[in-house]
Amino acid sequence: MLLYDLVNARGAHFSPNSWRVRMALAHKNIDFQVQDLRFGQIDALNPGGPRLTIPTIEHAGQRVTDSWAIVQYLDQTFADTPPLMGADAQAQLLRFFQYWVQTTIHAGISRLILLDLHNSLHPDDHAYFRASREKQNRKTLEEVQAGRDERVGAFRESLRPMRMKLQEGPFINGTHPGYADYLAFGGFQWARLSSPFQLLAEDDPVYAWRERCLDLFAGLARRESEAS
Repeated sequence: MLLYDLVNARGAHFSPNSWRVRMALAHKNIDFQVQDLRFGQIDALNPGGPRLTIPTIEHAGQRVTDSWAIVQYLDQTFADTPPLMGADAQAQLLRFFQYWVQTTIHAGISRLILLDLHNSLHPDDHAYFRASREKQNRKTLEEVQAGRDERVGAFRESLRPMRMKLQEGPFINGTHPGYADYLAFGGFQWARLSSPFQLLAEDDPVYAWRERCLDLFAGLARRESEAS
């Protein structure tokens, strides 16, 4: 199992979608190796063909791209390991939750750390990242991130559904972590490895949940920042 993943200037794997896959692989106890990439190296993965996205895995002679498709593949191919998506109804709810994560957690975090994220990247990636994200946001990176101290409260308030769920147990999935946790955790790990900005108050139940996720699988996610 080979995972193609993005690294920043200090060698940390920061992609939120890749962290979903990393945690899913650990959940299933699947060993994997990593091929480090920068943004400018992605096109070379499939010259002349469709552009692959990160994460992409390579296994048994085939490549699977997109985190959702990868997790489906892992459940189908490694059926004797703990499931991630479960039955179809559960998978549909997880799909809905993934969209909520993208539009609330990822989008909210992006508006608070986008310039920091740019500055954390290898210099070779700066021009691409600035051009693509400024086109996407129709603002400069500096304008996107400006005033974040006043805006972070609104982001924290947007996480209320998570707090309500975490009142019922230590994880979004319940007493034990599951793919819903990994979906949400990826965004917070992305921020943690890309920016010094404090997204969460330390007395926030979401902060405590994030700390529990960092300690999962012998501290897989926590070790990333320590090793980089």
